[in-house]
Amino acid sequence: MSRSAVRGAAAMLLVGALAGCSSTVTGLAVKAPESSDSDGASVALMDTGAYETAASHPYGTAGADRAGQAVLESQRLADFTVGPWQVDDAIRFRSGVLDTAITGVMPDAATIARAKALADPVVDVVGAHGLVAGFSTLRVTGRGADQARGLQNMVLRFPDPGAAAAAASEMAAKDPGPVGALPPYPVPIIGHPEALATGYDLADRTHILHSYTARGPYVLVQLAQAADKMLGMKPDVLVQGVLNLQTSLIDQFAPTPLDKLADLPLDPTGQLLAHTLQAPDKKAPSNIGAWKPTGWLHFEDDPVTAATLFTTSGVDAIGQRLATVFQTRNADSAARMADELSATLRASDGIRALPEEVRGLPRARCFERVKDGLPDTAAVSWQRILWHFKCVASADRYSFTTFSAAKEDAVQQISAQYRILAGK
Repeated sequence: MSRSAVRGAAAMLLVGALAGCSSTVTGLAVKAPESSDSDGASVALMDTGAYETAASHPYGTAGADRAGQAVLESQRLADFTVGPWQVDDAIRFRSGVLDTAITGVMPDAATIARAKALADPVVDVVGAHGLVAGFSTLRVTGRGADQARGLQNMVLRFPDPGAAAAAASEMAAKDPGPVGALPPYPVPIIGHPEALATGYDLADRTHILHSYTARGPYVLVQLAQAADKMLGMKPDVLVQGVLNLQTSLIDQFAPTPLDKLADLPLDPTGQLLAHTLQAPDKKAPSNIGAWKPTGWLHFEDDPVTAATLFTTSGVDAIGQRLATVFQTRNADSAARMADELSATLRASDGIRALPEEVRGLPRARCFERVKDGLPDTAAVSWQRILWHFKCVASADRYSFTTFSAAKEDAVQQISAQYRILAGK
């Protein structure tokens, strides 16, 4: 299966769960329509196309959907998975759109295999020991870095510590290593004697390390690599840095009891997903859901700068369906965040601000990627990253973005999302 398919499959797990639930949770309180809009918005002038302009119903729980349960528990793990940039802030860039699937929820062995997040023999071990949930994150250094480095970190939850210990041992033993690598060798990780780490060298003198560590019901996985460089970063130092943070962080995670997974809420906020724009055909990126800021950073273009922006704006939740909605501290924070997002896009290479104003929404800003934008035939998860057109706006305490392969569609989305959040 292609990587576009895996992202679509992962999205369908949660989309199906959302569509099949009911709830009595109360909705989001919205502002009543004003006779004179303070933000200059005019609903009468907006073009919203075929998009809904009112919130959908709030969502309930996972229920008996086992696949949905695993996705939701995997989303919870995202907040407790160390990002590569937290160990080395130069390792903050995506490795390419083809690797999109490696960052995200890993609810089962089949998803891990399709995403190519682990080698096939290792995936078989994961499945055999009853994976409950998982999350994976991958980043690399940017172009022109003085030393190329990459790091993938993954947290996998198993039914109990015994299953995790057995899985970690077998995963390390059956890891085939990178294709074309020289003979493997054991590598001790300072401060973490329990880590089962193996080093590999490539002909181009790239150094690679694969590490598996059992900790309670979890297996902590790191795949690190670094180009050979005198006095440069070594893969074992990257793994050591991750484990220093990851072991204590995962100890803070409260795993959902296996007999309570059905009670996991599809939207932990109770209302944000219902107020996040969806497509008429229900298409959405695979990271659909309601996220906390820490977990959402794994999907940001630059998680380092995004973390600062989230803090200054008071972002406490992110809704992702077709649009992305950031719930901030208040209306002023939302407006400032939208301005910051627009300024970042305006300053980015290969992106230009469109001169046309969005009809009825003068404070919205739209942008065009002048090269490498993906067509509408590409997987929607890929389009979210290499979008052709993108718009940014705010309403009340929310800032939000939309994307599309067509300018008119991106404008319709931003207008519809405004109306949903403003209650107009």
